[in-house]
Amino acid sequence: MELLFNIVNRMKADRIKGVIPPLPTLTDGEGNLDKQAMSRLLDQVINAGVHGVLALGTCGEFYALRRETRQETAEFVVDYVNGRVPVILGIGGTCIDDVLYFGQHAARCGADAVLVINPYYAPLSAEGLFCFYQTVAENLALPIMIYNFPQLTGHTISADMVNRLAQQFPSIIGIKDTINNISHIRELINQVKPHRPDFLI
Repeated sequence: MELLFNIVNRMKADRIKGVIPPLPTLTDGEGNLDKQAMSRLLDQVINAGVHGVLALGTCGEFYALRRETRQETAEFVVDYVNGRVPVILGIGGTCIDDVLYFGQHAARCGADAVLVINPYYAPLSAEGLFCFYQTVAENLALPIMIYNFPQLTGHTISADMVNRLAQQFPSIIGIKDTINNISHIRELINQVKPHRPDFLI
């Protein structure tokens, strides 16, 4: 695991901090990526002083896009940002093969990190959830952020689970905790930070 999470990826992870807004995926009437509109949006948020951008998350409607559009969006955003700020790409899906496919594509694009929502629709046991993130961590050579959004997935990723993952997999660098429960965030901080002070919450 440590070999996968090499010096380059440690440097990428260290750049991820501050305000990182999720971006919508702007398309034309035919559902094709509107590159002109996306370029204006990217310039606007970067010029406003954000510290990074997140594409293809929930706001980017990754779940409703064709595979080709997801790939094109990932490539365009990374290329257009051109290192001005870090780029995080959402690679969520219900099938682990799809998650790894988009994760490997994100690495080839030059993304700084990936955001991985837990599988939705079918309920997973705690061990199944751990195995899902373990498989992602063992097969992607990129910094990984867990995405906890129980309102949409039907599962809450517990602080115990996050702590276990954070301790075992250095490439899992943080969590986007989209939950209306401040006590869950407090529990994450109390459990994870003593072991991983660098872990992003």
